[in-house]
Amino acid sequence: MGKILNPIHSTDSFIRCFLTVLYCISSWIGVGQIVLLTSSDLPIFIINTNGKVILTEPKITADLEVIYNGPGKRNNVSDNATHFKGKIGVELRGSSSLDLSPKKPLGFETRNADGTNLNVSLLGLPEENDWVRIAPYSDKSLMRDVLIHNLARQIMPYSSRTRFCEVIINQEYQGVYVLMEKIKRDKNRVDLKSISTTVIKGDSLTGGYILKIDKTTGSTPQGGYTSIYSNRPGPTPNYTYYQYEHPEANVLNSDQKKYIATLVQNFEASFLSTDFTHPTNGYRKYADEKSMIDFLLLNEISNNVDGYRLSTYLHKDIDSNSPKIKFGPVWDFNLGFGNANYCQGGEPTGLAFEFNNRFINDYWLVPFYWPKVMSDPSFFNSTKARWAQLRKNTFLESNMMNTIDSLSRTIQEAQSRNFNRWKILDLYVWPNLFVGGTYEAEINYLKNWVRNRIKFLDGYFGYNPTVAIRTTKEVEINLYPNPVMDHIQIDLPATYSKKARVRIFNQMGVQLMEQEVYDLQPIPVHPLTQGLYYIQLFDRQNSIFIRSFHKL
Repeated sequence: MGKILNPIHSTDSFIRCFLTVLYCISSWIGVGQIVLLTSSDLPIFIINTNGKVILTEPKITADLEVIYNGPGKRNNVSDNATHFKGKIGVELRGSSSLDLSPKKPLGFETRNADGTNLNVSLLGLPEENDWVRIAPYSDKSLMRDVLIHNLARQIMPYSSRTRFCEVIINQEYQGVYVLMEKIKRDKNRVDLKSISTTVIKGDSLTGGYILKIDKTTGSTPQGGYTSIYSNRPGPTPNYTYYQYEHPEANVLNSDQKKYIATLVQNFEASFLSTDFTHPTNGYRKYADEKSMIDFLLLNEISNNVDGYRLSTYLHKDIDSNSPKIKFGPVWDFNLGFGNANYCQGGEPTGLAFEFNNRFINDYWLVPFYWPKVMSDPSFFNSTKARWAQLRKNTFLESNMMNTIDSLSRTIQEAQSRNFNRWKILDLYVWPNLFVGGTYEAEINYLKNWVRNRIKFLDGYFGYNPTVAIRTTKEVEINLYPNPVMDHIQIDLPATYSKKARVRIFNQMGVQLMEQEVYDLQPIPVHPLTQGLYYIQLFDRQNSIFIRSFHKL
């Protein structure tokens, strides 16, 4: 039986250091075991560094083979690497995840033989050369980051696409990893106009920029600037540091740095004005309200202990495309969804944006404008309305449970190998609040935590799901079977006259089919390969619901 551990309510550096030492000792005394991987139902990444040690910086040149024979097919280590075989530049990445885990997250670039960048499509993701492989370790569900990106792609313009895989480095099995797109400017990622290096005026000066609020460790130093407004009152102020993520500091010239810094400072300064709530002259003059709301709700649905204050991205396109700062994409939620035993991050109650009220002396504080914006009645009401809207589709409890179940089925075979390699299911790994002892217990804990979190936020936003169901068509809709083999059926609401239009999307958001259907008419899904999909029901082009289903 799993157990909830006593939370640590301090971020004191001594305690963190002590936990790190304990953790490192436990790592050396046998949490790992040699596991031989011969075949998998997941793609297999085989890295050979040719005797070199992978460093945090610079990238070393290595060989990569990707064994992937297509959806639903078995992948054998002995198979020819027809999916990808070539050179990569690889390095260690991350901060806490790197320091506290023997299972190392990686960043890598696909390269030509001469070392130049090579854009390729890996596991069906859009072509690029810059990739991330996160290494779920303290997150024993192995899916918290995958889950948040799955949710975020349903409500934001972009969130990194993810693919589970297994990794072998220098003939040593490393476990389950997640291939992810690195956040960068790209037509298939953060779709911004490429910044000009020659025309530095007018519209060209205004975009596109990506900024990051984060620790400076764990990635190549980008340079940046420090806010002039404190997040903490009193004699020991605390200031947010904004890093230049794209373009990097050595690419931006002084005019560009001044432009983006001034825009963010004007946004911050607007909250100190008596009319900061003004619809056109307040903070909305500088920032996109919808992106702030969606960013906030994703951090709150997960009670992300690092939310707002770390791994936070902002971006700005050229004015002719979008004149305002937008928040996102989201990143790094492995300590969310009940997986942190400090700063109340593991509790299903409480609000992540109120972090500073509880831990005012922490070094990394939430920017002062988040609590301030939630004091704006108009913003709060808009957030409340958005929550009510998402509770009917993306944040519908059954949708989230189906997603968790589908993801756990995807890695059901591989998780066993992972936890044979890393024998930690019955061990505390910083900063676990719960130790389940089995993978099933970890998944049940995650599901129960999400249910309780939804219930808490329903209360906070004044949303009554019982009343909402009674007043929507959703009560009459039933989607079955799920998971599905060949055909899926929908019970249509009476108001549809027994006919509706449905669309089916894959996890990348690509529409795969659209058709009119009649009540109880079987919808053929046998052409789809094994995996997670989304189905939408439309009424005059308005989406009535979104459901996930798993194709076996």
